[in-house]
Amino acid sequence: MNKKGDHIILIGMSGAGKTTLGEALSISLNLPFIDTDEEIVKITSLSIPEIFRLEGETKFRLYESGVIRQLVDFPKSVIALGGGAPCYDNQIELLLEMGTVVYLDVSIDVLTKRLGQITNTRPLYTKLSSNQIVEKTKTLMKQRTSFFCKADFIVDGNTSSDDLVKKVIEKIH
Repeated sequence: MNKKGDHIILIGMSGAGKTTLGEALSISLNLPFIDTDEEIVKITSLSIPEIFRLEGETKFRLYESGVIRQLVDFPKSVIALGGGAPCYDNQIELLLEMGTVVYLDVSIDVLTKRLGQITNTRPLYTKLSSNQIVEKTKTLMKQRTSFFCKADFIVDGNTSSDDLVKKVIEKIH
């Protein structure tokens, strides 16, 4: 498959650190940073949890899909996607055409620790106990890993942001 775009696209589970890494990469590479969730919030004037509560996950995925399609023709950017984005509507294939896709692979332990601190902003984790967060993360990871593993590069995300920036820049250059 031929690449049309030159974006750097970060995928991975919720809590993997895609936004944090994306912001750091955009500074290091002097490129714009786009977080698809933030774009959806701008378009809808609703928070992600509000969209899930008021309109449901299906409608959220439609917004997400629309944002991704708009980014196809954007100038080169670092893009952080919501955790489920590559797994819907065959979007992983489109993402692979848009640029270099990097899967931030983070252990269940690290993810659940991070997610346990911020469940109120993560609709799929709202009101879950610690044990439920672990189970939900394992289930989602099983469902999503086959999509994530289609990425151009898989990076071990269980390390500091600085290390990750170096690793990703090495992989993409």
